[in-house]
Amino acid sequence: MNLEAPDFKRVFRGYDSDEVDQAWAENERQLSEANAVNKELRLQINSLREQNLEWGNRLKDYEQIEKDLRDALVSAQRIAKQVKEDAAKQAEELLQSTRNESETILKETTRLKEAEEMETETLLIEKRKEIVQLEAQIQELTEQKAELQTIVEQAVQYLDMIKDLIK
Repeated sequence: MNLEAPDFKRVFRGYDSDEVDQAWAENERQLSEANAVNKELRLQINSLREQNLEWGNRLKDYEQIEKDLRDALVSAQRIAKQVKEDAAKQAEELLQSTRNESETILKETTRLKEAEEMETETLLIEKRKEIVQLEAQIQELTEQKAELQTIVEQAVQYLDMIKDLIK
């Protein structure tokens, strides 16, 4: 686009009207082209502004998702810790209860040994079965605790992978 001032030939009574008309037409054509380019650029700017706004909104959404995921992770960790503590506490209480019950049975067995040997022997066998069952329950609780820890660790890994994907 050439916007230089035209150099017209001088003729009798002014400038050459054909050259002036031609320059005028060329200036109008160039101005029309410039206006079209300007209009296209303005449309592109508006489109980019809309895209920028949309990406900004998406970024806010992703930031909210990230915050929610972090909150969920903290909550999952807190729950996992609580589950672990509760399982350990239950196991300890169950073990102590088993020990106490076992001691009581042994004392009772010793006291009643002479008078009721057969009956005591049957009771002792039943109580030992209960102890085995309680120990099996303790073992099962311990295994459940390990499984819960594995599940929580997997959940944390999945959340980390989701977080990495979001980034």
